[in-house]
Amino acid sequence: MKYVFLDDNYGIAHILMRDLENHPDCYVVYKDRVHNSRLLSFLCQLLLCTRIKNRFKIPFKRLWYRLLFRIHYNKDVKVIAITCGWYHNDWIQYLKTTYPEAKLVLVIRDTVQSKEKFNKEFKIEKAKQKFDLILSYDNFHDVPKYGLTYAPVFMSKFDEFSSPLQCKYDISFIAEAKDRMGVVNKLYQRLMANGLNSFFYIFRTKDSDKLPGSNIIYANQYIGRIEMLRKELESNCILEVLKSDAHSNTLRFWEAVMYNKKLYTNWAGAVDSPYYDPRYMRVFSNPEDIDLDFIKERIEVDYNYQGELSPLKFLEIFEKLL
Repeated sequence: MKYVFLDDNYGIAHILMRDLENHPDCYVVYKDRVHNSRLLSFLCQLLLCTRIKNRFKIPFKRLWYRLLFRIHYNKDVKVIAITCGWYHNDWIQYLKTTYPEAKLVLVIRDTVQSKEKFNKEFKIEKAKQKFDLILSYDNFHDVPKYGLTYAPVFMSKFDEFSSPLQCKYDISFIAEAKDRMGVVNKLYQRLMANGLNSFFYIFRTKDSDKLPGSNIIYANQYIGRIEMLRKELESNCILEVLKSDAHSNTLRFWEAVMYNKKLYTNWAGAVDSPYYDPRYMRVFSNPEDIDLDFIKERIEVDYNYQGELSPLKFLEIFEKLL
């Protein structure tokens, strides 16, 4: 074993990282499955829960870490990569002392601003002192501003659906509400006014942002990763709307590329992507500019994707550290 990757909860992260799970040089650990015992895994989640750590001091944390993770100890570990869900000062110190020869890598899949807001312990300048490498998906803002290293949100391709996929919707949008509902609501109203069949699933939406009488699904929790992919792949086009502090693409962009789906996005940088093709991908700045015919037209899409986004690419990055 050379590489240990500590990712977030299994439901989503497993789909992203499954290409690494059977690699002989890798060991992938999910935060909610660190141990065969469900009880111990649950205790680990409590130890690493940001909301709990922000409010309470947990005693004997180092002892708990040793109990939960000693089965993963291996002197041959060369690189340990963690996502921000594992970012806690005492946990990072535990890794540094337990694996003193290993290189530490932090993988940021969201904006630095959002991570600093959510986790009081996470400060990017302090993180740069703790890690040998910090990877960010935001090549347009966070990478140049903070001196980070760019890496897209690597993810494995999933093709094991329980039943055949059929195109049911003209366009789909699945995301957390955050601060984008003004744009999303205008888009939805225009699509509905012109008779397009849309699937919109939005979670954590303020009551004041909900459209009365709409067919939008407002949920309190994330949709399952596989079900989300199914809904996107049952759509002729995927819609991407960035939140205000985002300056780069989201997972929706890469899912469109990986699964050969048309994409409509308000990410201006899409036109500079090597995958950009106006036959398959369009950029909008105003909801009124949306080309409805582009969304409705059924064509064969091919971005010539060759596995460039597989998490196996992490290994090429890690090798450069050694």
